[in-house]
Amino acid sequence: MTATPNQALRRTAPGGRAHWKRSASDSLLGELVLSDDADWWERTVKIDGRSVQFQVSGDHKPSPALISHAHGIVCDFSTFSHSVTEFLAAAASAQPPATDEIRQLTLKSVCLFWPERPNDGMLYIHGPDEYRVWRCDYIDRKPQGLVFDS
Repeated sequence: MTATPNQALRRTAPGGRAHWKRSASDSLLGELVLSDDADWWERTVKIDGRSVQFQVSGDHKPSPALISHAHGIVCDFSTFSHSVTEFLAAAASAQPPATDEIRQLTLKSVCLFWPERPNDGMLYIHGPDEYRVWRCDYIDRKPQGLVFDS
């Protein structure tokens, strides 16, 4: 992944990303590590036997509001997971050419990128086709708009 000019500048400019903490410890998520090529910290967490990656943005450190959102997801993962499952079932019904593939999708990562919009993010979803990257918006804590990139 190539850095945008803004990302490159933030990494090298005085006071930019180069001076950010490389990791941040969280009592629930564990040790989040600053991504090598992006402005977020990441951690894969095992929840109910499943691995889910969290990507949390912030300025110099993970945003407390986004960490709080991630905590809510982990602490009530069954409700969150159920909402994703229902969303995918509805998407499978609405997209007949892709129904079988959508039924096989599983949550891969929760991306909470916007501290100024702590209830919004993106969800990346893993499927059987390694060349498709499925994702959806996560607006007001609800998944919507399933699409894929190939």
